[in-house]
Amino acid sequence: MSSLADDLSAFKNRLKAQPVLQKRVISSVNNDASSTNNSDDERRKKKPKVTTVFSQPADTGIGSHILTQLHHAVEFIKKHDSPVTVNELQAYLSGQGGPQLLTNLQLISRINYDPINKTYEYRPLHNIRSAEGLLAFLRRQPTFRGLPVKELKDGWSGCMEAIDELEKSGDILVLRTKKEGTPRLVWANKGGDIGGVDEEFVATWQRIAIPPASELPSTLEAAGLKPTSVDPSTVKKANVSTERKQKKPRKGKITNTHLTGILKDFSGRR
Repeated sequence: MSSLADDLSAFKNRLKAQPVLQKRVISSVNNDASSTNNSDDERRKKKPKVTTVFSQPADTGIGSHILTQLHHAVEFIKKHDSPVTVNELQAYLSGQGGPQLLTNLQLISRINYDPINKTYEYRPLHNIRSAEGLLAFLRRQPTFRGLPVKELKDGWSGCMEAIDELEKSGDILVLRTKKEGTPRLVWANKGGDIGGVDEEFVATWQRIAIPPASELPSTLEAAGLKPTSVDPSTVKKANVSTERKQKKPRKGKITNTHLTGILKDFSGRR
């Protein structure tokens, strides 16, 4: 047993006496590995996307197409309440208003051309250019039909200001939208001051006696009216006769009358 312990201690001493070899580290390999890792990380990074919006075209000015120039020319003339000269029109179109454009403008039915002064003027639906003209036009109407504001805005740039002025003075009645409050229809005020009631109407209204609430249903029934407080299912309906008319027996049609005297009658043998 002692010999085994001696052999183990001798083996440990020999291991301690052996020289220790240090592990050599190659730095170039680590540098290469780190550089490859950095390059991989850079590749994984997403490149910033450049978004281009294609829904809206770029603003390139008036445009060179003849129909585009014609549209802009009509809108330019429409905005002016007075005639527009050829020089003003060409200056607005940046000198692109050629002879063909001027000829096409003269073919439009809503454009009036003055060959003497060489001017163009837009002809609106209603020849109204001022608040006085609008008031006179509304008072000439034979019926109390409202005039749409969108028709007045066609060719009259100062339409909204004139409507506000006439409404403030009480000369016209204006129907406005609930949300935006923009005018929709206009009428001439032929009934006097807005908000007042005629004294004759007030006197007539006060002379009418309204029966008490308990007698109101019977009063309406006496006048041949049905009160709303009565249940419609309780109202007796007049009996409508449902008797059917008896159908008359249909007579047979006699045929072969032209053979009377030739054919024999065998009806008695049935």
